[in-house]
Amino acid sequence: METTTWQRQDVTQHYLEQVRGGIPFGAEQAKIMLQVVNHFTRKPKRIMDLGCGNGFLAEILLKSYPEASAVLLDHSEPMIENARVHMKDYMNRCEIILDDFSHSIGQYAEAGTVDCIVSGYAIHHLPHTKKKELYQEIYKVLAPGGIFINIEHTASATPEIEKLHDELFIDHLSIHNKRDRQEIAKEYYNRPDKEDNILERVDIQVNWLREIGFKHSDCYFKWMELAVFGGVK
Repeated sequence: METTTWQRQDVTQHYLEQVRGGIPFGAEQAKIMLQVVNHFTRKPKRIMDLGCGNGFLAEILLKSYPEASAVLLDHSEPMIENARVHMKDYMNRCEIILDDFSHSIGQYAEAGTVDCIVSGYAIHHLPHTKKKELYQEIYKVLAPGGIFINIEHTASATPEIEKLHDELFIDHLSIHNKRDRQEIAKEYYNRPDKEDNILERVDIQVNWLREIGFKHSDCYFKWMELAVFGGVK
């Protein structure tokens, strides 16, 4: 299993406490995810959450679809421990697994059997070739008519737009956490997980999905470098 800073307890805790809840338009991203899933896959029975973190997205889906069950994967042990606590009310309907989804998700679901696959701020840690391979695996595992939604950190089109994104994101975190902006900026630019980010533009990734065979592939929501995109098998 590849080692990243996300296997550190301090990195995980900081993200869950001060970043995840403070992500700009986080609630809107989750709402868009549900709206798109509901439009294309009315009652998903089998759900998979890749890079599940504390189980935030899986929880929303299991709450929305009482007949569904879910498989949650994450390579970070601290995240998995958080998920086991966070998902305690759904443990009879979900399986929480410590594993690196860059290897193969096929071992957790047979081809053509999963109705809905989601991921939140996880796939951008993979090299671009691995991203493409994972998208192909997702397509294979999905049932016909199944949907993939990726809530993701993507690359800006230019360095100047990236600079604007960073400034606006710092503003948002400062207000959300009621902390000094300079302190937040220092933490943001020196964050240990920054080197784990391998970002690609959302339009390029949507084109990858189309080339694989996904229908209705699009970016359904975007704020600066934060995007919700996906497609239907």
